[in-house]
Amino acid sequence: MMDFGRSLLVISLASLLSIACGGGEDDSTGAFTTSPTSPTTAGLSTTGPATTTDATGSTGDTSTSGEATSSGGETTGGPPPGCGDGNVDAGEECDDGNDVDSDACTNLCKDAVCGDGIVQEGVEACDDGNDVDSDACLTTCEAASCGDGVVQEGVEACDDGNDDDTDACLATCEAASCGDGIIQAGVEECDDGNDVDTDECPSSCMPASCGDGFVQEGVEECDDGNDLDTDACVAECKAATCGDAFVQEGVEECDDGNADNGDTCVDGCKMAICGDGYLQNGVEECDDGNGNDNDMCGNDCKVNGQTYSQMFSQGQNSPNQCTAWNQYRASLTPGAFTKITLRGSNDVTGVSCTGVNANTICQNLKTGTATTLACDGRTWRIGNCGSGIEINADNAMCSCTNPGHIVRPCIGNANWGGMNGPTCSGGSQTLEVVCQ
Repeated sequence: MMDFGRSLLVISLASLLSIACGGGEDDSTGAFTTSPTSPTTAGLSTTGPATTTDATGSTGDTSTSGEATSSGGETTGGPPPGCGDGNVDAGEECDDGNDVDSDACTNLCKDAVCGDGIVQEGVEACDDGNDVDSDACLTTCEAASCGDGVVQEGVEACDDGNDDDTDACLATCEAASCGDGIIQAGVEECDDGNDVDTDECPSSCMPASCGDGFVQEGVEECDDGNDLDTDACVAECKAATCGDAFVQEGVEECDDGNADNGDTCVDGCKMAICGDGYLQNGVEECDDGNGNDNDMCGNDCKVNGQTYSQMFSQGQNSPNQCTAWNQYRASLTPGAFTKITLRGSNDVTGVSCTGVNANTICQNLKTGTATTLACDGRTWRIGNCGSGIEINADNAMCSCTNPGHIVRPCIGNANWGGMNGPTCSGGSQTLEVVCQ
């Protein structure tokens, strides 16, 4: 009975072990298995100590309560600690127990930070995981934008972080330039935003001015951008013309800026020469502009006739001029004079009488014959005044007339006459009488 009871106990324990180890399957020894409903095991408790019998018949404790055991290297207890279990273990910065990567704790159990390559929702606008500030995401995890002070490569020309349009970088992150319509302080004086060079602000962004090389419409005739007055565009941006007082190189011989054809520069801005038809004061006796040497004006611009010409000084007697006067009168040859002229430096044209009356006046001047004769709309007179002979046109004999045309070198005082001005104590001048 003792052997049978021991055998029954062994069988019961084996059945329990089979159930605990996945009973119901055949083991490798071919021993039968006991199902969980086996009558031999029903009602048996596994919470108390279990015993087994070894080959010698001795028994031992095989209780499964307490720590888990392993067979063949496999763990038979619960999962080990790890990231995502909700507990912050060694080596973890955080563990929120979820698989959301965009919150404050990443799926690597690291605290979310700018630069980790993960966009933290509600905190970061972007996170590209690099320290490059010139791409679309700044190192502050803010999206790059114009005005952030960082130049976004390939997108912005500049970014100075302000909205001042008058510095080198516009508020649009474009580099300031002439023609953008905004005046860059200290660099431009104007900027009208167009490329028209003929208005008040040309493409130089400096106010239009004479000499800037741009012709301002309605204001300038020309603008060659230089300060030469000898080319086609002279001072004040006017086109060079004869009479502007600037000698245009290769075009004009002279330009004295006046209309006086009695000086060295005559019409057409040509140098005065004998034969140009203009009487050059103090140089020519006549200039009829033709090639006929046998008329009243020879080709040497001297009168074909006889001329008295003397310089008189204001307030001074004229003894030398008187001597020359008498010599001149005596030299007048009898002949057929056709013109007599009274003129001088104060009236280079003078007054004249032509025709047969001119010959009469010249002959009577030679002899000192008193004469009153109308000729060419004037009354000509010859007579005594002081110590000598006087000749005048439209003046009373030996009178002070202003203006007058009187020659009387031998009067013996400073009232020797004058041309087209006072005839007593007249200003210094040249007096001429020409019979031709």
